[in-house]
Amino acid sequence: MTDTPILEARGASLSYRTRRGPILAVDRADLRIGAGEFVSIIGASGSGKSTLLALMGGLCRPDSGETLINGRDWRNLTAAEINAARAGQVALLPQDGGLLPGLRALDNILLPAVLAGASPKEARLRAMALLEQVGLAARWDAYPAELSGGQRRRVALARALAGEPKVILADEPTGDLDGPAAGEITAILAGIRAHGRTSVLVVTHDPTVSAMADRMILVRGGRCTPAEKHEAVPFAGAAFEGRPTLPQAASSAHRSGAPVFEPAPTGLFPAEPGSGIRDVLVGWLVFLAGIAATATAVAILDSFIAGGQRSVVREARIQRKLAEEMALQDLRAEVEDVTVAPDGRVTATIFLQNYRPERPLHVLGPALEVGIQRNGRWEGLPLESGGDSRQIRTIALGKEIIKVRFSIPAGKNDELLPGYMHMRIGAAMVVSDKPGGGDLFDRQDGYYLYLRDPQRTEDEVRKANGWGAKSTVPLWISMPSH
Repeated sequence: MTDTPILEARGASLSYRTRRGPILAVDRADLRIGAGEFVSIIGASGSGKSTLLALMGGLCRPDSGETLINGRDWRNLTAAEINAARAGQVALLPQDGGLLPGLRALDNILLPAVLAGASPKEARLRAMALLEQVGLAARWDAYPAELSGGQRRRVALARALAGEPKVILADEPTGDLDGPAAGEITAILAGIRAHGRTSVLVVTHDPTVSAMADRMILVRGGRCTPAEKHEAVPFAGAAFEGRPTLPQAASSAHRSGAPVFEPAPTGLFPAEPGSGIRDVLVGWLVFLAGIAATATAVAILDSFIAGGQRSVVREARIQRKLAEEMALQDLRAEVEDVTVAPDGRVTATIFLQNYRPERPLHVLGPALEVGIQRNGRWEGLPLESGGDSRQIRTIALGKEIIKVRFSIPAGKNDELLPGYMHMRIGAAMVVSDKPGGGDLFDRQDGYYLYLRDPQRTEDEVRKANGWGAKSTVPLWISMPSH
């Protein structure tokens, strides 16, 4: 480990404020991430793992203690220095992958590089090379909704690698994937580890991922303690020459143990990025849209605008900031109720509410998904009904109600609370403060809850939890995001 770690937490604590008092999410954490290290964070859901990851990446600030990058407190960095760190040093891989639904796979990968200063041509070539490495070169023009969960995660990993970062912060990279898809992601992470030039800090429940780590950190009740490494689970590291690469041929992939990706679809018309005028225009539109979307790019534009016009730009930035606060803070979205019909079908009621009804918000979607935790992983459930992802809703007074209906398939579920299933409802939406346009903000929400297992009686649940004979056994219990 180098003398100065890339990322470090020193006695960092963070509490969330609730109506009934504070919840201590991270308690006096001490953690150092050195060059080339692979560190896994393990622990039960809700223990503070994702919050610790956010603290390390400077996404939130501790109430006490400090978090540092290259020996400097995140709080002491200027906005420009934070942007530079995010563009070239710290890559984030959130639980949902964080892909922009309106951009193709290629555009999702190249946009951060363009915003960091790379030429569109250079960024496109780099993005295509990364798509080749993760087995998705043939799907370069696919939108996220046209890709499977594992394919979306591979695109997100390629985007994380695009800036050749010093450290990748990954939150449950295999958590909601099936065995083959999780294996592909695991092998890519193994290749990054074998390369040794990029540090990885990963939150995971996957024993195969945690076993490849140099160190394991157990988080319990917000406290961090070193964990004993599990017995090593064999994993395959791919060959690296200067940058992360994966074996190209299926035969070499098989010999090395790296993933053999699914073959390219046979029904697609052949097309290469940049082969037509449409792709040239799309590339420039992505470039211009990215410039309009970032404060750093606005500063670049400022340098080309005369004095009188600068005030217009500043006003636009203020209005955009206000619109962003409305979209991400003033729009409340939560689970209001959950019911189970006699036939076992579950109906979850989600509501959207505007905290500033005098300024209506316009919401495209949400697109909904439901998952259940089994064997330490999230398993997606088919929806029988659940909102129209193409509908534009105007949210002013009152609540906008969306109902999602699904069934729990047979099988054993993980029980973090005895007698209850661990459920997650995901909602993706685009929010604007103006009808038909204005500033657009992509919002991804996750609602977590415990749902009583219909195969267990109330008395069985009381006994399993040590509750009194007359205590109430709720059908569902809401959980904070984690």
